[in-house]
Amino acid sequence: MQESSSTREKIIQHLLAASDAEIQAADITADASLRDDFDLGSLQAVTLVMDLEDEFGVTVEDEEIEGLDTVGDIFRLIESKQQDQ
Repeated sequence: MQESSSTREKIIQHLLAASDAEIQAADITADASLRDDFDLGSLQAVTLVMDLEDEFGVTVEDEEIEGLDTVGDIFRLIESKQQDQ
């Protein structure tokens, strides 16, 4: 469980860095929309995923990026990729 919490904290920090929106880490929920709440465009989303790949040593396919709509989607994707390792 600690690993999951640490993973989520790292993902949130990457999200905050990638976003132009004025949002605080404490306000982020799994249901937060990457587009609406974080103002992430496609290029920012791809850059975010590349950063997460580097951070966690995983590979995310292009098709998987297209399915990322919420913060929870990113949490689940990264955690499942880590379990597959």
